[in-house]
Amino acid sequence: MNFIKRLYDWVLSFADHPYGTWALFLLAFTESSFFPIPPDFLLIAMAVGSVKKSFRFALICSAGSVLGAVLGYVIGWSFYD
Repeated sequence: MNFIKRLYDWVLSFADHPYGTWALFLLAFTESSFFPIPPDFLLIAMAVGSVKKSFRFALICSAGSVLGAVLGYVIGWSFYD
């Protein structure tokens, strides 16, 4: 359980990072495939930190999640045959 707590703290550390939006996109992208930590924690931390950009962060998170799901679908579809 300590591993999950450290992973959670690591994800939240990106909220104050200059590349936080890229981290949010990549986290949403990987979470839709295999990553055990949802991007919601980072999205909430970033949206509370900058309320004016909250819809932008939600759009970035949604785009990353959809693209990750499409990649997962393509991988699964290619192994179906």
